[in-house]
Amino acid sequence: MGPLTMVGTTVIGQITDVPLSAGDNTIPVPLGAVAVLIVLPTAGVSELKIRTNLNPSDGGLPIGTSGFDVFSLYPGTTALIINAAGAVTGIELSFI
Repeated sequence: MGPLTMVGTTVIGQITDVPLSAGDNTIPVPLGAVAVLIVLPTAGVSELKIRTNLNPSDGGLPIGTSGFDVFSLYPGTTALIINAAGAVTGIELSFI
């Protein structure tokens, strides 16, 4: 299978290193983003859950503790909320 590609509505070209503290971490979503690639440290991290400003009171969707995940963004998403069970360093976000 592959190679696979994703195409956004605009060129964003933004890669962000994000240290996470325990609890909710709110990350602004660039205008025109349709998805986010979340690259996690190879050593693994504490439990992470993801949600957006469109469902801020939701418990969040669990994501892996190592490797990577791609999370599609619905129209109107302006913030990504990542809940971390503990402090995490080495997370990289690339908006598409």
